[in-house]
Amino acid sequence: MANCNDLFQDFLDEIQIIKTVRDNLTGSRDGIRTTLENHFTKELQIAKPEFYQQGSFALKTMVKVLNPMDEYDVDYGVYLQEVSEDEIRNRQKASTFRTTVLDAVRKQTERPPQRLHSCIRVQYAEKDYRYHIDLPVYAEVAGKSYLARDDGWVLSDAKAFNKWFRERLEKTEQMRSCIKYLKAWRDYVGSDLKGIHITVLVGLNHTAVEGRDDKSLLETVGEIVDYLKDNKAIYNPIEDEENLIDDWTGTKTERAIKALENLHTKALQAINEEDKGTASKKWIAILGTRFPEHDEEASEGKVAVAVAPLSRERKTPAKPWSHG
Repeated sequence: MANCNDLFQDFLDEIQIIKTVRDNLTGSRDGIRTTLENHFTKELQIAKPEFYQQGSFALKTMVKVLNPMDEYDVDYGVYLQEVSEDEIRNRQKASTFRTTVLDAVRKQTERPPQRLHSCIRVQYAEKDYRYHIDLPVYAEVAGKSYLARDDGWVLSDAKAFNKWFRERLEKTEQMRSCIKYLKAWRDYVGSDLKGIHITVLVGLNHTAVEGRDDKSLLETVGEIVDYLKDNKAIYNPIEDEENLIDDWTGTKTERAIKALENLHTKALQAINEEDKGTASKKWIAILGTRFPEHDEEASEGKVAVAVAPLSRERKTPAKPWSHG
């Protein structure tokens, strides 16, 4: 059985976002923060908002885009201060607060900001890549976190989600790496799964295999397939009644399951391949050409250890939040 863990580490390096991109994302984010603080304190003369980094940029699960036309996505929560319970009960106030944030960033870039369902989006374009910074607008009242949308306020706690993620993160970083591998796979095959879907699915179902990211990915995908087959949903670990794919049709859900089943089948074949060079080519077929091909000459002199082929029996599924 070929051990391709070293190739997975090289693959991880290849799909990491480069420092220049990260610095630009950080600089633009900080520029928006300054703009909003000045707008609130100098023009509106009210308490400036607080800010909270969320999403893949905060969790360090962002990967390099595969298609130059795709955009990097940064989520930066804007937390309004001094919002009253009466204002939370007022649906119109949610829209008004969103307009306040939109007005503040209208001249942030040449491209006009977008008013989306759950955030205000500021768009940027560099020479070789594009990115946007999404600004969800929150208020924390009476111990609860609310997200402002044009149709009113909804309970939403990004801080609790980040805490949940970090509590489940192994010290080896393997869970985070597995998320990155699946995001790279999604981009390569064109899966409908979004980053938040992959993050939750891996967070609930990650199987750690020390020193073997290839095996960990295989076993984790198998657990994810079982979870999706049993639930036909991806439940928000913070609001466990919220299905993150509630707007998907049954056909779309089945398509995602089938794609993951196909990934699991091909990954099993790659891991059970005795020749590492052949195994690496199978991984390339699964994950794309960014995955490295094994260099046979560089590995001469190493002793191969015979291991019985892997097989997988379907486990009795646990409840959605009982995975360790």
